[in-house]
Formats: sequence, structure tokens, C-alpha cells
Amino acid sequence: MPVRTRVTASVRIPQFEHAPSMNSRFASLTRIPSFMPLAGATLMLGIAMSFTAPYLSLFGVEQAGMTPLKLGLFMTLIAASGVIASAWAGKWSDKHGHHRGLLLAALIAASLGFLLLCFVRNYPTLLAIGVAFLGAGGSAMSLVFSFGRAALPVHDEAERSFALATLRTVLSMAWVFGPSVGALVLAGAGFYGLFLFAAACFAACGVIVWRMRESPAGDPHSAPKHYAGDPASSLEVTTVTEPAEPAESAEAAEPAKAPPPSPTHAPGTQRQIWRSVVALTLIGLAANATMIVLPLYVVHGLKGTRLDVSIMLGLGAFLEIPMMLALGARGSTLNKLRWLAACAAVHVVYFIAVAAAGTINVLIPMQAFNAFVVAVTSCLGMTYMQDLMPRSPGAATALFFNASRVGSILSGVLSGVLVAGLGYRGTFLVCGCLALGSLILFADPPWKRIALRVRDWWEDWRHPGQ
Repeated sequence: MPVRTRVTASVRIPQFEHAPSMNSRFASLTRIPSFMPLAGATLMLGIAMSFTAPYLSLFGVEQAGMTPLKLGLFMTLIAASGVIASAWAGKWSDKHGHHRGLLLAALIAASLGFLLLCFVRNYPTLLAIGVAFLGAGGSAMSLVFSFGRAALPVHDEAERSFALATLRTVLSMAWVFGPSVGALVLAGAGFYGLFLFAAACFAACGVIVWRMRESPAGDPHSAPKHYAGDPASSLEVTTVTEPAEPAESAEAAEPAKAPPPSPTHAPGTQRQIWRSVVALTLIGLAANATMIVLPLYVVHGLKGTRLDVSIMLGLGAFLEIPMMLALGARGSTLNKLRWLAACAAVHVVYFIAVAAAGTINVLIPMQAFNAFVVAVTSCLGMTYMQDLMPRSPGAATALFFNASRVGSILSGVLSGVLVAGLGYRGTFLVCGCLALGSLILFADPPWKRIALRVRDWWEDWRHPGQ
């Protein structure tokens, strides 16, 4: 399955004199027809993803006998297939307004794919299964949100956005306990039981969706082009577009012809934009490669257990949630560029610490650093790109997600080549170099001024008396 994804939601709630409490808003969601079944389907999907993603690389090495290069190719083809399937499904469903059929097809493909993994160990056949079933099934992550937008009978855009944000939170929460439960299933029933359970979760999600219908009061066409949960994205951000208010009279329609207000942020230069895109790509590449290599490093390099892997991933997901909430609450007041540069610096420290770690007990607390990286890039990465391109928010969003997609696709082959040539610790050090490159791109140091100061210092050292 695709590399692990992360979810965060940003919801703008109109400020009223007596705004309803958060508890009352959650209670109101439970009264929306189809919301609770949809939440159940989203939870089952999240459990299935969190069960399998951390252990797919272990399966390839231990059960299918894949070399690091073969494993890298396997993971890359799954990610690329997921990107293509998700993009095609999104365009088709947006054009025709029918999401349920595609979602069911994706869930069936994922279920069949994991059923086949219970029995197949031949490498070429596994590649075909990965492309045709696992990658195609990965589009279910994005389709479940587009289907939710169409299935919920909600007329108010703010309420619909809040409902979708809550579904994303449900999906994120599955990653807190999913890897641990998956490790227990793996310990008791092996990969056969793990994949069988995952296939059952996908099938259960499909049954729930099959019993639901898209609502006439839903919104089948106005969903954003990029969804949280995109299978190729490890860094997910939800954007909320507020609908324009229709003019009530001819007099009210006149002001609409006025030019749009100036953007809040001055547009960035092309140099700033592309430096940021490359920096985000490097962060995504390192993060996705880590997701593939870390379970192998823990089990085979440090002689840990699969439960240790689940503790690391669950701890990281647990720590990300409060960080995301805090950053989301203060995102508009933060200097996003400085936070992204700090995030890249923390990423460098994380990879050095992981490479130097000699025991599992040292490695587990390091996941707090990784949680910080995911939280910052998820909450501030895309909004920073939109700040650089205030007149083209759609293009800015596309650049952000494309950076994540490129990192996801390249990470499989890169991790395979690095593990084969440099081993696990060398792979993490190379990932640290990628994070260092991201830090340099974000910080954009004045190289000319630094070079002049170094030259002056050198001359003073050579000729101290002058």
C-alpha cells in the first residue's frame, strides 16, 4: 500500500456573537443522516491502511525474499500506480459527479490485492498485484472524502467542511492504534492473518459504502482538486474554500464587478517559489524513504520486534495531533518560512540520531522529532506556498502536492539503492543530507557575503601583522 499518509484539517468557523461550542458541533454531526456510517467506513479504511503500510516492506524482505533493489522497485510502482489512479479517479468523478462507484471499485481492488498477498510470493506476480490492485486501491483514500462530500445531506458549506474535517480526524486517529494492533495480529497470525484482516476491513468499508447513497443535498462537484488522504502524499493539508455569497438584487450585483482586493501577502519571486518546491520535495523524499526503511532497520538492524515498530509509529501519530492543533490555531500569526527551516533542521537532527542509535530504547523517543516535522510541513507547507502565490492558490496547491508525490514515487527506488549500497545507517545519513539540502533552500543563506567573510578571515589568519 502507499506510504503512510498524514492528515490534518483546517476549518474556518464563522465568528458569531454566540458561537456554538465544539461539543455541540460534534453532537450536531451525529444527527446528520449518513454521517455515522461514513465515519465508520472512514475508520475501517484508516485501520486497513495503518495495519499494512508499516509492514509491507517487512513482507517483501521476509516472505517474498526481495532484495533492497527489488523492494524499492515494488514500493515505487505501487506509489506511482496510486498517483495515476487517484488523479484519474478524481478527474472522472469531478466531471461526472458520481463517486460511489469508483470508491467501491477501489475498495474491491484493495481487498482483492491483500487477499492475493496471502498466497502469492512470486516477484513478477507481486509487481502486477501491486500495480493493478494495491495502487488502484490506494485511490480509495481520496475518493472516500469526495464521496462524503456528495453523500452528506448538508446545505451549509461551513457545516459540510466541519464534517469532512472530522472524518479526516477519524482517519488520523486510526494511525494512533492501528500499527500496534497490526503488530499483535502479525505476531499471532503472521502475514497471512494480517493481510486477511486488512482485506476484511476494506470489504467492510465497501459494504458500508454500498448501503449508502449520494444525497441530492450533497455537493458532488465543488470538492477541491486535491484531497487530504491522497495516496501519494505523506504531507496532507486540507483547504476550505468559502463559497461566494450570491447577490440579492441588481444593486448588490454591481459591486461584484469591482476588481478583487489585493492579496494579503506580496507574491514571491520565481526563485523563492521553486526553492520552496524543491525543499518540500526533499523533505517528502526523505520522509517516505524512512517509512520504508525504518521497520527493516528496527527488526533486522537493531534486532527489535514488530511491536517496537508499532510503538514508534503510534507514538509519532499520537504526538502529531496536539502539535497540528496548536500550529493550526496559530498558523496565521507564525513566520512560516522560519518554521519550515526549523522543521528541516529538526529533520537533520532526527536522521543523525536514528543513524547513531544503538538500541530501540534510544530510537523510540526520537519519533517526537519526526512528529514535529510532519506537523509543521502538514500545517504550514501548503499555506506558505499559497502565500508565495496569492493570486494563484490552485497552482500553489498543485505544486505542494506534486512535490509530495514526486518524493513518494522516488523514495522506493532511492531507499532500495541506498540500503543495498550503504546499509541502514548510511541510508539514514543520506536522508539527513536531503534534509540538510532542504534547510539550506529554506534558509537561503547569503553565500556571497559568507564567502567574503571567509576570505577576509583567511587573509587575516595568513597575514596577522597586516
